[in-house]
Amino acid sequence: MRLVSELEETKQLVLRMATLVNTAIEKAIESLNKQDTLLAQEVIKGDDEIDKLEVEIEKRCVRMIALYQPEAGDLRLIMGIYKMVSDLERIGDEAENIAERSLLLAQEPPLKPYVNLKMMANTVKAMVEDAVLSFFHRDTDLAKKVIERDDMVDELYHQLERELITYVMEDPRNIKKVISLSFVARHLERMADHAENIAEMAIYWTEGEVVKHQHIKERKEG
Repeated sequence: MRLVSELEETKQLVLRMATLVNTAIEKAIESLNKQDTLLAQEVIKGDDEIDKLEVEIEKRCVRMIALYQPEAGDLRLIMGIYKMVSDLERIGDEAENIAERSLLLAQEPPLKPYVNLKMMANTVKAMVEDAVLSFFHRDTDLAKKVIERDDMVDELYHQLERELITYVMEDPRNIKKVISLSFVARHLERMADHAENIAEMAIYWTEGEVVKHQHIKERKEG
């Protein structure tokens, strides 16, 4: 069946896009930690390919719906892919934003070792990988774990914000660096939110249940 073939081709494009996005996250944080401006520029330039894949995949999704008029599971899969690539593209944008911040931060000595930022980045990167896997493997247990991990990222974000405030209090001259680092943390927190969206789509495709804006713990208690 032609639909099955086109769906498989589209899945491969999504997996390629997800790989590029995760590489962008990794490079963006590495550029920050090592003050590597060349690596940061690679992330910024590489965002174009992520954008192109989003456009190509969305076109394929619209075409499949119009041409084959899929029903039930196939329709949920196509709609899930359509939504997922939007979140992946936004994660790529956030990685690009971090790379741009790392270019600014590289102009001066680092304020501190970026331990919490690296921990946040590693958690977010794993969330993105697991969210995509949960979608294509229809693994709702893994999807739920991704959603739960968003709380961990939020807590790391708030811890870092509190820590950064102390650096300004100690020396007001740190304000520019603190602002940039605060933005980096915010970009990572947003990435986690997009990974959570993908995990929610995995549950939607597998179970046909919309869990958007509904905390996973509330679902367990219900």
